Amino acid sequence: MTNKLSYESEALDAIHARANTAKNECFFIGFLDGIVANGRVEDTEFEPLLAECRAVCKQVGDEDAAEILSEAAAGHHDTLGELLDVLTQIAEVRSRKIDPACPRSAANRLLGFCAGINCDGIVTTREAQVLHGRINAAHDLDADPRIAALRHVVCDALCDEVIDPPEAAEISHLITSLVGDSYADTGVPSCEAIPVISDTDQVDTILFEGRRVVPTGVFDFGTRRQVTARLEELGATVQKSPTRETDFLIIGAEGSPHYTHKSHGGKIGKALALRGDGHSPRIYLEAQLRAHLSP
Repeated sequence: MTNKLSYESEALDAIHARANTAKNECFFIGFLDGIVANGRVEDTEFEPLLAECRAVCKQVGDEDAAEILSEAAAGHHDTLGELLDVLTQIAEVRSRKIDPACPRSAANRLLGFCAGINCDGIVTTREAQVLHGRINAAHDLDADPRIAALRHVVCDALCDEVIDPPEAAEISHLITSLVGDSYADTGVPSCEAIPVISDTDQVDTILFEGRRVVPTGVFDFGTRRQVTARLEELGATVQKSPTRETDFLIIGAEGSPHYTHKSHGGKIGKALALRGDGHSPRIYLEAQLRAHLSP
């Protein structure tokens, strides 16, 4: 039994690794698309671009990211212009490997694009125009209320075909709620950012007795089995995925490296969609409930 469990764990890890590689590739291509959305590489985008490439190289040893770093380090007279050519070519070639009909790939690419245009904390009119087209294309993030808000604001801001500073700031803020603070704010590459969960509820009196609860992510409290056992001790019914009957979704303190999208996982997305449809699964972070979970 031990050997079987060990094998299954290794096999599952291999499956997750392949899925994460595909997810990260889509996100990285989207990020490159965001960098070149202006038709040039801005001075303010140079440093975050290199930081992103270093992070990608560290994570998966990506040859294209290494090529970008090498090109940047070459010290050519027109470094930004030559980088634009390299980025454009890489994005075009790698885009051909992605199934254009896959909504999950499109979602991760959209999130990467958002991170790319917002990496310097500046959203230009041209970037907003490209974002408008991408956010209205097919992907599986439509149920996320943050996407709906971003779509509405971008569309409204482009009515006069010019993005003024307050409009740019609002778009940047909404992107931050989706994919995290920009590199300009944190100095952290987008692919290393902590998943953003902003729609959590305030904790008042928590009674688990008779509640339907969904845990997701990695918990400081212990393994998923230990978390499940503790919740059941408290009288909860533990579900694998949110439904209309779910009362609570609890997000582990460490999130999960296997999230469906770069910003959050499928369970969180489903809970947000249920809330958008008028149902009321309450969303909590593990840290909010630590006192309640402790024996």
